[in-house]
Amino acid sequence: MNNYMGPIHSASGFYKTPVSKGLLGVSLLSSFLLNFPLHNHRHLFLYSQAAILERHQFWRVFTSKLAFLDIKDLFVCSVLIYYFRVFERRYGSRKFASHMLATFVIGTALEMNAAFFLKWLGFKIELLPSGPMCMVYPLFIPYHFDIPRVALGHILGVPVTGKSFQYFLGLQLASGSAESVIVAVCGLFCGILWRNNFLKLQTALTIPKFVASVSHSILGRILESKVPPGDTTPMGATLELQRQEQMENLEQQMIWQAVQQQQQGQNPNVAQNLVNGPGLFGNQIDIGGLRNRLNIGGDNPPGQAEPISEENVQHLLDMGFGADRVREALQASNNNVSAATNILLQES
Repeated sequence: MNNYMGPIHSASGFYKTPVSKGLLGVSLLSSFLLNFPLHNHRHLFLYSQAAILERHQFWRVFTSKLAFLDIKDLFVCSVLIYYFRVFERRYGSRKFASHMLATFVIGTALEMNAAFFLKWLGFKIELLPSGPMCMVYPLFIPYHFDIPRVALGHILGVPVTGKSFQYFLGLQLASGSAESVIVAVCGLFCGILWRNNFLKLQTALTIPKFVASVSHSILGRILESKVPPGDTTPMGATLELQRQEQMENLEQQMIWQAVQQQQQGQNPNVAQNLVNGPGLFGNQIDIGGLRNRLNIGGDNPPGQAEPISEENVQHLLDMGFGADRVREALQASNNNVSAATNILLQES
């Protein structure tokens, strides 16, 4: 295990990401039907704040999240869902589905209240954009703080990292109208609330295990993806997706090298360079927190692994991994849950 230097993150397709696959599939199918053969029923999927609050058409809260009525929103959001599936691999499908449920509830409530408040102030609020944007925008928060950045170069003098493309997609999605900005801001705020576990949201809005088990037994065969073939298989449907997959692998490799070199007492500044490299929309990761996760400059002597946390062991056991493999992965990753999860997924 200690000599493992291959990709620690299986990035091909939707392997180990049935929730992301289902969300993307439903969005694509419903959007296609409503924009072509069933276009006469588009009015049932409009996200109208007035119809929901004034005419009590509460069913629109759900139908408006099923499909994108704007083709641009469909394309951009689909690409973002594909990128953000990495969080389902990190959290596990049940926790990721709970995140989707919580952001749907909280994000929709924030959107409705924001639209009502602005309308009360005298601003003219038209239809809010349809589609599951309230579940996509919150993922920019963990993406900003938890995914390391790698400098790629400069465009017109502006430094660009491997994360810049996703941020540009988010800005493009929010730039359509004032209503799109409302949805974007509410989604980002929702992500902050979830990340900080405001009012114990992560516990209050979670999917019970028996519901997850029943859902898996019913939809598992449809949503599960086969183990991806070797590295020679194209990783995405477009050159952009393939480029991003390669960047994800590179970023994961850099994290792994930081762990390995720290364990061997080499180059303790790897994490510092990884975090503080120049880049557009670069995340300001707390160095102290990263040092703790990688045990850089910690109390343990170089080469001495941090004791395995039983809490981390239990977290990975809940994701369905075997106890022996969990402990080996945690030992190899110096008790880093994210790195251990990636190792376990690669072995699956």
